[in-house]
Amino acid sequence: MKKLIFCLALFALPAAAQDAETTDKTPIATAYQNIVYTHDQMVDVFVNPNATAAKPAPVLVYFHGGAWARGERPKAASSFGSFIKMGFSVVSVDYRMTAQATAPAAVTDALCALSWVRANAKQYNLDASRVVAYGTSAGGHLALMAGMLPGNTDIADPKCGPLPKVAAILDYYGPTDLVPGVTAEKPWASLVNWIGPVKDPAALAKQMSPISYIRKDLPPVFIVHGTDDPTVAYTQSTLLLDALKKAGVATDMYSVQGGVHGKFVPEEKTKINAAVKTFLTAQGVLDQGVLGK
Repeated sequence: MKKLIFCLALFALPAAAQDAETTDKTPIATAYQNIVYTHDQMVDVFVNPNATAAKPAPVLVYFHGGAWARGERPKAASSFGSFIKMGFSVVSVDYRMTAQATAPAAVTDALCALSWVRANAKQYNLDASRVVAYGTSAGGHLALMAGMLPGNTDIADPKCGPLPKVAAILDYYGPTDLVPGVTAEKPWASLVNWIGPVKDPAALAKQMSPISYIRKDLPPVFIVHGTDDPTVAYTQSTLLLDALKKAGVATDMYSVQGGVHGKFVPEEKTKINAAVKTFLTAQGVLDQGVLGK
């Protein structure tokens, strides 16, 4: 059985977007908040100050952590200061929690958020051809699922409209293979609750596992994980990395030596941000000019 660690007390805490932040001053972004995109779920949009209709900004779509059961979207542009400095506009997403709806509802909402970005890109000067799905912990799982599921997936809600082609995925210590979490002698309580009372939990867990969707035509994936993560095993990310490389997908991973489940020290955050910027620039997501400066 693949190693997959779960600690209820830790994984229950939402992993914040601040895991990518530094103490640098955040550029002033225009905020549009509390926008309903589906099922009474909301997004906030932080528009990059350099974005215009003629030169729309790449857009970072962020999914928060919290074991699919708790937490909420960061509601301040300062939570995404490093990404705004890179040139991104940001869409911060809430989604249905376990108490509201079990799997695959959160994934369906994540896909719907991407559809919302595509449908509303012009209104907010967003570049729908440069959409990056980003998440931390359980949000990393959702970012992977949203970016890796095929366009004709029946997990998507057709009422939400067509999906954009995701340009890249940023996965920060997200679980990638959920099957061991429901089949282990001591299964993950939060995962079992999210999967719900279905006839075949292992089958649904497999369907909800990013590792099940590896193929050559995936968008580039950048992974961040602490080597001593007591919550989501580091091997969850190395498993994904190896599978992506084998499939020929552009991918890279930043390992935080001795790092736990997020909460990285400022020096590591600075290094992570630099590595992310280098990766996304190489993939053509970020400009080398003004927006990516």
